[in-house]
Amino acid sequence: MHRLRPAALLTLVLLVAGCATQPAPISSAPDWTRHSASLEEIDTWSFSGRIALKTARGADSASLKWRQSREDLEFTVSGPVGIKEATLVREDDRLSLLRNGERQPLAAGDDPLLQEFGWSLPLDYLPWWLRGLPHPGLPAERSEISEGHLALLEQAGWTLEYPDYQWVDGRLLPRVIRFSREDVSGKILLKRWTLGL
Repeated sequence: MHRLRPAALLTLVLLVAGCATQPAPISSAPDWTRHSASLEEIDTWSFSGRIALKTARGADSASLKWRQSREDLEFTVSGPVGIKEATLVREDDRLSLLRNGERQPLAAGDDPLLQEFGWSLPLDYLPWWLRGLPHPGLPAERSEISEGHLALLEQAGWTLEYPDYQWVDGRLLPRVIRFSREDVSGKILLKRWTLGL
């Protein structure tokens, strides 16, 4: 009778154990490099949703509509039951406010959201943050990646959390964004994404 050498016996045991082990499930989320690259490719998109926030003046909520085409954008904010509605339009680096059918040019440094609603959001950074990306022109004080996508970002004095994502045309895009800065905090619910208008 031939006896198995210890090395051969160990190899046989490992082979049997390998056959009995089930393969680990592969995460459906892409890794961060591929994920962020696919989001950066999106230059024409839109969504509708809602925002709820708290400031020193109290709590507020509004409906949102965002339409982006490369650097140009339209950002509509409407209050409860349409009491207030204003659309910010940026075309060729010129910003204007559309309200009651009239367009008002805005000077650099104007903050129409603050004037109309009493709160403000950084329009220059939002096209990146809304897609779940850090703004490439600014250093991030802190960022956390979870399962291939952005989970937390601290940039330009703002803290953003991304607790929920959704698949849109093969890409993973935020469904909920929580944000805070000094005396303002809130949440954006992003629904009805459209990629490529």
